[in-house]
Amino acid sequence: MSKWKWLSLMCGTVLVVAGVWTTPAAQSVGGPGVIQGSVKSADGAPMEGVIVSARTPNRSFTTSVFTDRQGNYMFPSLDAGQYNVWAQAVGFEAGRSEFALAGARVDRNLTLASLKDTAKIVKQMSGVEFLRSLPQSTAADRRMVHAFKNNCTGCHTASYPLQNRWDSRGWGVLVDLMTVFPSSGVPVPAMRPTTSAPGNRMIAAYRNELAEYLGRVRGATELSDLKLLPRPTGEATQLVITEYDLPRTDRPLHFDNGSDWSMGTPSRIIGRAAHDVWPDAGGNIWMADDMVPQRTFAKLDPRTGKVTDYAIKGHDGKTIATHSNTVDHTGKVWGSGDEGNFVMLDTRTGQLKSFARPAGMRPSVGGTVDVDSKGNPWATSTNGAIKLDPATGEYTHYEGPPAPEGICGADCGGWGTYGITVDKDDNAWVTNPGLDRVLKVDSRTGRTTAVYLEPLVLPEATDVDRQRRRTVRASQNSAPPGHKAPRRLAADPNADVVWVALYTSDRIARIDTKTHQVKEYPLPTRYASPYALAVDKNGVVWINTMNHDALTKFDPRTERFTEYYLPTRGTEIRHVQVDNTTNPVTVWAPYNRTNKVVRLQFRASTTQQTRASR
Repeated sequence: MSKWKWLSLMCGTVLVVAGVWTTPAAQSVGGPGVIQGSVKSADGAPMEGVIVSARTPNRSFTTSVFTDRQGNYMFPSLDAGQYNVWAQAVGFEAGRSEFALAGARVDRNLTLASLKDTAKIVKQMSGVEFLRSLPQSTAADRRMVHAFKNNCTGCHTASYPLQNRWDSRGWGVLVDLMTVFPSSGVPVPAMRPTTSAPGNRMIAAYRNELAEYLGRVRGATELSDLKLLPRPTGEATQLVITEYDLPRTDRPLHFDNGSDWSMGTPSRIIGRAAHDVWPDAGGNIWMADDMVPQRTFAKLDPRTGKVTDYAIKGHDGKTIATHSNTVDHTGKVWGSGDEGNFVMLDTRTGQLKSFARPAGMRPSVGGTVDVDSKGNPWATSTNGAIKLDPATGEYTHYEGPPAPEGICGADCGGWGTYGITVDKDDNAWVTNPGLDRVLKVDSRTGRTTAVYLEPLVLPEATDVDRQRRRTVRASQNSAPPGHKAPRRLAADPNADVVWVALYTSDRIARIDTKTHQVKEYPLPTRYASPYALAVDKNGVVWINTMNHDALTKFDPRTERFTEYYLPTRGTEIRHVQVDNTTNPVTVWAPYNRTNKVVRLQFRASTTQQTRASR
């Protein structure tokens, strides 16, 4: 994050009443009220860390809180109205209640009964719980868990395919489809199989092994040794979660949106909306969207839940889609348009514009964007970065060094990039997931250098995996066991540090922007798949993950993690951002699979112990 974007976040307010977070919407006509109560198991024991959610039909958002050590919960002030309240914990039937809130206080105690049917418990599980529960008694099986995670969860959470069971032939058909279908579900010419190139070559290389393994472990018999995650405790329960509906322009929202865990992880055919989110100085949330028709950007008003769409037309008259966005210090929203150009919305004037590249310019604007202190947007591009001078319309491409010998061989082609950030000195940093390296573009000289990550020591990896790493092109979505795949990254606005999410190794990395020294930290939950991260005003790192329905906090001063579980199954979060105008900070993220945007607000104080992991 550049210093100008940092300044753009430094105005705003937060309302705290008696230590309980409230929202401006709660102050509407009808009078606020409070819902509170307790959650106990069937034997009368209090249950800590249970997610309790509340929703009224006349609002487009759901509010959730957690129970404390005594099993008690309390919502912030809510509007008067008819409410549905439900409590969920993996391994238990949901507890539900419906009632009218007419001001003052309503007490509702809920009891959760244990599930006896393993198949019903499996349906509730998150991606990491599925991966943890796969048979792993041998090195060969542990290797195949990594092979599956690295090649079959690059675009979706593990819980979506693994909640189903097929024989080896059925799984083979699915793997074949994955070699030619991108995450959008619409095949593109570059991925169609030919005699010489069978679609995604890395996935194709593991095809037979994956089909045999999955047919054996997710075929005729149900999982028996379930490795469920413990419920959160202490600090990890001290927050209020608001999930906003993000309507689509082409179809109504579906009732199966991940809120009811008993229904499993929902299909993305009814979802797939916001990819990135970014708060502006006025408290609005701006979103990039690469799937919903007639939407280039969308704006969420957190006070009301209202979503407003903005469409920029391309050269063919169709609406330009965006994969990523950011907001600069002047209130301009920048995005990566699917025509390969930067697109911009000026929130002050309403101007919408696409900045066309010069005719014949091959490097294009890639998937993710950032902006420097001068207001110049940057984006990933073919093996490097691309920058726009908005005043002149001039594009500049910065090429990274070629792949080193011994990696990828003849299959290399052009090396893909994925994540980008701009540090406090205006240097751009870009990830090369397939090469396990990060590129730095020096803002003064334009020179591009590479920072290589040390190979991952994975005992289960074999010579076959190492050979494939040398001869077959890897990426953030398909890689052999032992690969790290740096995906997205974020600069600390106040320090000479860039943080990187190492997608296939379940780690984050700290890079010193001056010395290029790298230090890595394993995440507390294996198989989480860190996708992106953000750094707040205190230097704390916030991490979103593909297979774990959670947002994770890492404090570099103590080197401790805290995981905040989310109320929805199948979140598939691809971006996270922080609003630094509040104290504590407020965290935002999009649920890409389920058409929601989530806000995390943290209670001001707690006397409970922190559940954290080194």
